[in-house]
Amino acid sequence: MVYANGTGRLQVVRAAAEPPPADTASAAKRIGILIFEEFSLVEVSSISEVFALANQVRLPAEAGQPARAPNYSLMFLSSEGGSVASTCSMRIWTEGLETRWMNECDALFIAGGAGARQARHDAVLRKRLGRVAPKIPFVKAIGEGAHILAAANLSVLNRSLDFVGDTDERATSPALMSTLSNPLFIAEQTLTLDDPKGPIAAALSIIKRDHGSAVAREVSERSIPGAWQKLATVLDDTEGGGVRQKIEAAARWIRENYVQPISITDAARVAAMSERNFLRRFKAQIGLTPSEYLLRARLDASCMLLAATDLPVDKIARRCGAGSGDGLAKIFRKRLSISPTEYRMAGRRKQGDTS
Repeated sequence: MVYANGTGRLQVVRAAAEPPPADTASAAKRIGILIFEEFSLVEVSSISEVFALANQVRLPAEAGQPARAPNYSLMFLSSEGGSVASTCSMRIWTEGLETRWMNECDALFIAGGAGARQARHDAVLRKRLGRVAPKIPFVKAIGEGAHILAAANLSVLNRSLDFVGDTDERATSPALMSTLSNPLFIAEQTLTLDDPKGPIAAALSIIKRDHGSAVAREVSERSIPGAWQKLATVLDDTEGGGVRQKIEAAARWIRENYVQPISITDAARVAAMSERNFLRRFKAQIGLTPSEYLLRARLDASCMLLAATDLPVDKIARRCGAGSGDGLAKIFRKRLSISPTEYRMAGRRKQGDTS
């Protein structure tokens, strides 16, 4: 149920996607969307629209079987259930996060929005999410929603398909390893809906996994006509295998050599590509520029050393390629809005609370 706040009239919307027929309800893929006060309605509605459009696509009929459509069942969730307001004062009716429907949930999206920074302090939400999330195969935080995962000590469970088709390749993806190695998942806010790491791309990656690239491309064209060029890493059956391997090799080299001074020229040379082509291909495949990826590697390593050792900040900065303690502090304040020392203290307080 969605209604406009303050108008005195209710605009009722019963479901984000058409409900499946009774005889196929058990086969529906369950998609949960966790929201909170002052969540981003734009991101949430874009995810809902993608799965609603997928349910309208007709799949090729198999031998002796009638044509059928993908079958996704969506549910909005919150910590307690009930009515939840977005940043634009529109309200959505939700079920509680621990509803029995979630026992067989296939994917959970965690909304972004200004309210995420407040929601991360909700101890009840953190505990409930901690019980539910480990059971779900696909967990994707959108934008600021990553703060909630981090606060619940679930950063390593921020599992997504990472827009790669092969499970083994996904498991060793440098971008994914960057996420898994970081005690505090760093939220990179999505700026556009057709961002290759944005909400629509994440939803399309599920559809591609379940029904193939052709269906994912059709849904993409219905949701954002012309977006296929930016979403090529999601929609293509295979990008040039050689190019992908070169980019992965360059990303791996960056993570292995982040302590050293590294230039774009050096990384492009590892990939055996021109700088211009390397920059374009790297951003499309990894989702970050090489410079951002290098900074992420240094920040990840610094976070791990701050959490696991008593080394001085200056020494950690030198070990991680940040130059000096002041340089590392600037990176932390820009990316995490805290100092390295505050990060270390917060991590140890959190460990004390859970011990």
